[in-house]
Amino acid sequence: MVFQMVIYHIWRERNARRHGKAWIPYEKLSAQIDKTMRNRISSLRYSYGRKFEGLMRRWFEVTT
Repeated sequence: MVFQMVIYHIWRERNARRHGKAWIPYEKLSAQIDKTMRNRISSLRYSYGRKFEGLMRRWFEVTT
């Protein structure tokens, strides 16, 4: 899931640059990926009950 998220955000950044928009600094791009991942994990937690309960905790361990 993280790999797909990174590819998607890099693809969006490349398209934005090709169409003349300003580039996004690495730190902001990284923050966007982190925020998107947290939102996705939160939505999974509500959709599937307790199956993904530890995923958010693990994400915080890895990214902090």
